[in-house]
Amino acid sequence: MAEMHVWPRRDLRLTDGVLAAALFAASAGQWHGPAATRLPLVAVSALLAATVLPRRRYPAAAFAAGTVIAAAQIAFGLQPGGAAPSAYALQPTTTDLVILVLLATLAAYGPRRISVAGLVVCLAGCVAAIMRWAPAHQPSPGPSLFAAALGLAGLTLAAWVLGDSVAYRYRRAYYASLEERAARLEAERNAQAQLAAAAERARELQERRARAVEDSAARLRRIERDLHDGAQVRLTALAMALGEIKENLGAAGGGADPTADDAARTRMLVAAAHQNAKDTLAELRDLARGIHPPVLDRGLGAALSMLSETSAIPVGLDVSIPERPSPAIEAIAYFCAAELLANVAKHGAASRATISVIEQDGRLLMNVTDDGGGGARLVPGGGLAGLLERVQTVDGSLRADSPPGGPTVIAIELPGHA
Repeated sequence: MAEMHVWPRRDLRLTDGVLAAALFAASAGQWHGPAATRLPLVAVSALLAATVLPRRRYPAAAFAAGTVIAAAQIAFGLQPGGAAPSAYALQPTTTDLVILVLLATLAAYGPRRISVAGLVVCLAGCVAAIMRWAPAHQPSPGPSLFAAALGLAGLTLAAWVLGDSVAYRYRRAYYASLEERAARLEAERNAQAQLAAAAERARELQERRARAVEDSAARLRRIERDLHDGAQVRLTALAMALGEIKENLGAAGGGADPTADDAARTRMLVAAAHQNAKDTLAELRDLARGIHPPVLDRGLGAALSMLSETSAIPVGLDVSIPERPSPAIEAIAYFCAAELLANVAKHGAASRATISVIEQDGRLLMNVTDDGGGGARLVPGGGLAGLLERVQTVDGSLRADSPPGGPTVIAIELPGHA
């Protein structure tokens, strides 16, 4: 049973062939008279029924062909007053129902403006057929005319509405498929954009990781150079001075009377060794502070407070951090603030600076402001570019706002945790 219901949709050409044959056979009872007059009537009926076959592929052409045949039937097959038709082969038959089928097909498969024009043509044809219909010329034809007009107009409108409803369903399905395709394309574009963004993000992270490795290697080389050129040289001089003092003291303990010159030289060596020891401790302290300032163990606020107190220019400090960032973030913020204050004192010609640190949405925001002459720019190889590379290693950002004449505002944004 289900296969019988699906069959007409599955093989449309066979369905149209069956419909054409049925419409053609429906008028068989109207084929009267001798063969000479009956065969042309059969041929016209067959020609009219044949317009059903191409109706789906060429709805407008099939409707036009059927309309031309129907118009010829009205003009030559219907005579006013019931007179004999001028062309017996063009008499209207039951096969003329093909026109309704063609109108429904035109409404279903053709554009709306063409199907409306086809409806108007069919209604005009109904009026012309009724006006040439024999009962219309009899006395008191009112009821007959009304019934004929109602029947023909009703069938015509019903055929058009049926086809238009099919077209509406087709349009809805078409627009739904377009919307689905657009949504699918939009999803694909979004996915491609996300993939591109992820690839770009991965590339940036790789570049930042490479810069971080290079920066770490440069720091290690600088620490090695500072130890070799500074503390190591001073410790060597200290060892030599202590050795010479030891020799002098050994000679004095061996029984020889120390002269005033020997005592003075010994005191000079002791003083030099003492100074070298203090200088070495200072250098080692500065070197250790450059690696990790001990004051950072007390928090970023305490470290920035000490940095402000030791700055060459007055520095105002405002720190509001409910929760301590990770040590790596604190160290980056501290070193950035230290280098910015050093730049302000060296290049900015400022009389005062301000450091502001707040936490917003889990990120650390630090602004360093000075009232100097401005003109600070992010240029490759510059100090700000180096700070930018440092903060980018932890997915941070740096912005510089320094118009000519000042003030200069350096805004640094860092994640709360590295």
